[in-house]
Amino acid sequence: MTFERKKIIEEIISKIYSLRQRIMSELQLLFKEMGITHTQMMVLRIIQDNENMNLKDLAGVLGTTSSATTQIVNGLVKKGYLTRKRNTSDRRILNLALTENAKLGLSSVRDKSFSQLYFIFDVLNDEELENYCKLSEKIIGSSIEGIISRKDKD
Repeated sequence: MTFERKKIIEEIISKIYSLRQRIMSELQLLFKEMGITHTQMMVLRIIQDNENMNLKDLAGVLGTTSSATTQIVNGLVKKGYLTRKRNTSDRRILNLALTENAKLGLSSVRDKSFSQLYFIFDVLNDEELENYCKLSEKIIGSSIEGIISRKDKD
């Protein structure tokens, strides 16, 4: 890799962090409306995408301990966003499920977040926006393939 390419990549990564920070600051207001933290929102989204996930699997996805994950889950159960259900094939396992309240909250946050974040891309014309989307897809696709191939080597 050339020095110039390395510098450009470092600049892109720095800008990605800045964009992420800008988006997160906007989203924090929406999380506050639901009375939850960013981490709790991540948990709700993970469970939304992976129905009947158990605590151990959730801890693995989050990269945290089971006890730390239990604290997060307990907070969401107390707020009425999650329920624990017995696994039908193994009664020792408790699966996590979203409540209707959580589903409505996630839908509301999603709708509001998109409408509140459109302005970030106002600086791009339609062609630039389309190119940005295609480049993002390409980078995301290759990074997922890279993660998989690195895991296969381990």
